[in-house]
Amino acid sequence: MTKVFIADLVEGQTLRSIFQVRRKDLHSFREKQGKFLSLTLGDKSGEMEAKVWDRAEEIAAGFKVNDFIAVLGQVGSYNQKLQITIDKLKVLDPEKVDITQFLPSTPYNIKDLWQELKAMMEGMKNPYLKELVEDFFQDETLAGAFCRAPAAKVHHQSYLGGLLEHTLNVLRLCQGIAAAYEGVDQDLLLTGALFHDIGKVYELSYQYAIDYTDAGRLLGHIVIGVDLVHQRLRAIAGFPDNLRLKLLHMIVCHHGKYEWQSPKKPKFLEAAILHQADLLDAEMDKFRRAREGSPGEGNWTSYIKHLERYVFTG
Repeated sequence: MTKVFIADLVEGQTLRSIFQVRRKDLHSFREKQGKFLSLTLGDKSGEMEAKVWDRAEEIAAGFKVNDFIAVLGQVGSYNQKLQITIDKLKVLDPEKVDITQFLPSTPYNIKDLWQELKAMMEGMKNPYLKELVEDFFQDETLAGAFCRAPAAKVHHQSYLGGLLEHTLNVLRLCQGIAAAYEGVDQDLLLTGALFHDIGKVYELSYQYAIDYTDAGRLLGHIVIGVDLVHQRLRAIAGFPDNLRLKLLHMIVCHHGKYEWQSPKKPKFLEAAILHQADLLDAEMDKFRRAREGSPGEGNWTSYIKHLERYVFTG
């Protein structure tokens, strides 16, 4: 079945395509007995409301939110918004669905981002940090998950490949800042930047939708990341205690403020740089997405909750 995206649907179209169920509710008819099924269907291009008018309770019992369904139906309009009337649907095996069609992903080429990131870490002089980084690059399972994972559920780069994109941006910023100031330990700074959000590999799930894992809800990516890196440090013979403490501190404090769920504030130069670079890239992504996806009136976007302001686009 050829995938037809939500963003490409037009009124009057006969529809045959696959969608993900984002919302599912049964409602009673106002003027007759029985119920109808109200759905929100989605893919990476957007979402649309859909209705099942006949045999609603029977059909609703056959699937749940986040399932993938093949839909045969018609695209109509209700209250000046497009809406799908479903004639037939079939629940699909998620293992046979291309998840990249349903979850948003980075606009950049993953392989290109990964190669640039690896190139930035070349030429490290500290043998202990170099061994740690090379161990990460050689771990195909962890590195592969790192390249696929989102950077967040909502706030910034909340799409497949977002963690890699965000980390590379933070590395770029850190490299530039290190070149502008004397006395910066660039090996430590770049290693901290590489691993600052590594816990998000296990904090977030993205099999059906981007959400938190049990570990993510109970521990969070900072605790997960510290534990992950600490385990790898213990496997490196003779890793200096002071260097270990500084690297782990950079993961612990990269949010910068207690009110931003940072267990500690940055206590040395490289930790302070990392926090500012992390914050800057997250803010820039919010502004970019506000400009591209939140149309308002005239030269202004609609109100952006995460930025607590309107954004000027003129």
